Amino acid sequence: MRFVLVDQFLSVEPGRGVTARKTFRPEDPVFADHFPGFPIVPGVLLTESMGQAAGWAIATKVGPDRFPLLMMVERAKFRRLVRPGDEIRLEADLEETREDVWTARTRASVGDEKVADARLVFHLVARPSDSAGFDGWRAGILRETGLGRLVETVLSSTAE
Repeated sequence: MRFVLVDQFLSVEPGRGVTARKTFRPEDPVFADHFPGFPIVPGVLLTESMGQAAGWAIATKVGPDRFPLLMMVERAKFRRLVRPGDEIRLEADLEETREDVWTARTRASVGDEKVADARLVFHLVARPSDSAGFDGWRAGILRETGLGRLVETVLSSTAE
């Protein structure tokens, strides 16, 4: 199973916020055990989806030499069940609290209904010294999710 839990980025304001989407497929392996005959997206995967969306938004601001890692989940709330096939809208509002620490107020919703929210704290770490594999992975995620194109659009519009 790939552990990329954002399908597409819809909008980004580097260092300020992001909107993305994720849909878990009924055939995803997690649903064989969570739960047979009554598949539910695990809260930990909703939290990770919100964290990945926020983390990538932070990464667009800090550049390629540092990368945000989730270090704390605060006040996580799950408000209703999410089922395979539900399109989840992920939103994050970001705030830099110290030089290498960022917080994100994150929300997940299905339609007009909020299904989860949490305050997430990230710490910036240096890019791995042997970074060829990391750099290739990062470039692939930016391409696959559309985030790279969004960032280019935002940066070119602010340069004008």
